[in-house]
Amino acid sequence: MEHSNSWRDYAVVSDSATMWNEYAAAPQTHTHIPDCSFAGYRYSEQALPDIPEVISVKDTGAAGDGQRDDTLAFKRAIERAALSGGGAIYVPEGEYLLSDILYFRHSGIVMRGAGKDKTKLLFAKSLTDILGPLPFGVHPLRSQYAWCGGLIWVGPQASMTKDNWEGWDDKETLASLTAPAKQGAMTVQVDAEDAGKLTPSMAVQMTWDNPSDHSLLEAIAGHERMKATDWVSDGQMLTRWPRWYWPTEIAKVEGTTVTLKQPLRLEVREKWNVALRPLGSHIREVGIEHLTIRMLHNDSDYVHLQDKGFNGIYFNRAMHCWVREVAIHNAENGIIHAAVKSSTVSGLTVSGREHHHALALRLHSHDNVFTDFRIESKTVHGINTEGLSSGNVWRKGVMVHGTFDSHRLMSFDSIRTDITLHNDGKPGGGDGFGPFLGRRMVHWNVCLIGSSGDWVYQPDCMPNGALVGVRGAEPSAKLCGRGTVPGFKGCVVADLATTPELEDLFEAQLRHRLGMRAIRRLAR
Repeated sequence: MEHSNSWRDYAVVSDSATMWNEYAAAPQTHTHIPDCSFAGYRYSEQALPDIPEVISVKDTGAAGDGQRDDTLAFKRAIERAALSGGGAIYVPEGEYLLSDILYFRHSGIVMRGAGKDKTKLLFAKSLTDILGPLPFGVHPLRSQYAWCGGLIWVGPQASMTKDNWEGWDDKETLASLTAPAKQGAMTVQVDAEDAGKLTPSMAVQMTWDNPSDHSLLEAIAGHERMKATDWVSDGQMLTRWPRWYWPTEIAKVEGTTVTLKQPLRLEVREKWNVALRPLGSHIREVGIEHLTIRMLHNDSDYVHLQDKGFNGIYFNRAMHCWVREVAIHNAENGIIHAAVKSSTVSGLTVSGREHHHALALRLHSHDNVFTDFRIESKTVHGINTEGLSSGNVWRKGVMVHGTFDSHRLMSFDSIRTDITLHNDGKPGGGDGFGPFLGRRMVHWNVCLIGSSGDWVYQPDCMPNGALVGVRGAEPSAKLCGRGTVPGFKGCVVADLATTPELEDLFEAQLRHRLGMRAIRRLAR
């Protein structure tokens, strides 16, 4: 590795092939590239399912003529599918006028249209119209609907109150870990008495306490230089959180040894009091597919943070869910994830008027995949991540507008790969929200068109990050700010102005872990 004389904030490595070979030899301990191969629905080990249909909205009285209100028919169909134990609700070709939120409170339910160009859901009212305003701060027009809630709302009943949105449940401890474990380990040790509470296939919430010495935050921040972060001021929001939440599943229990479904994202240290807790109320196996969501409103101009709540799909406390071949038009926010694990969004198109987020990923959302997406509408931000989220992947995207947005709160260990963008969005995040990004964020095979490298090709933002095969601009010399200590923090640059031989880093990681099974998964 050779440190460039021209810049203070990154190092140049020879090429992406060398980096890949180093990763392949030790996937869990590479300094710059995280293992994100477990991201996606069912850890990307299974294709998105084709759930049998159990009912059509026509069976419950939907007209589909774009004139009569079909809300009650949709609610009846959702309830009947739930009473049947799950299944797909078919929405035939047509235009369906809706005046209320469609809640998916039960696992195993899919809403399936006849195709993006054939089935259209027309939402006539916003969340403000339906639920009332949800202001924040001292400005009466500022709205929390800028980042939460959706007109298609997937989450457990317990999460659907205004004082309980977004985060995971915080349950009592099932089992405390009794021995240290390295990052990337597949097994942990628990007390013999606690081991009896654990069973294979159990979903659990692993938690790491956030001590006052900031050692957990420093580990997530990555580079040694990040220890100079002013956690008291610039990172006060992060220091308020009592712990870091990382859902996973148990593969096996043998005596006091618990084998996890995936490698540990962080190591286990005694001072962090790592524990296994019940995952709490959550929703699984819900899918929205093959349809268009269109918002009916007359607002011509979007005003930042004054969202009325014309939001598309909101996943909250959800696991193993998906969106497949969906178009969203004229929304204020396209798809929002808050406390979401191991889900996939595939084939999304976002279009129409200017809006806030195309994709937002909030609050301890881990191991999700966004693939084959296209953002056509002008967005204030773009594709967002925040809230100590990790292990996420954005791939095969075209962004006519937007940027690689972070709202601070130090997301880490994630990959953006094989994406083309015009990079005209901007990041966000309030004062005191901590560093812009944490460790090991990777931008691999990214093409910038007619735009600067700010936020996308900006080494100062990315401690122990990797910028590989980014083309169309020079590395930005701009200092990140936003709670990030300036100067060299271990970011590396490779394949300058060159397309990497491995064009899709996530696909390469999947193939490395699963072999030919990975190719079959990605083909569906």
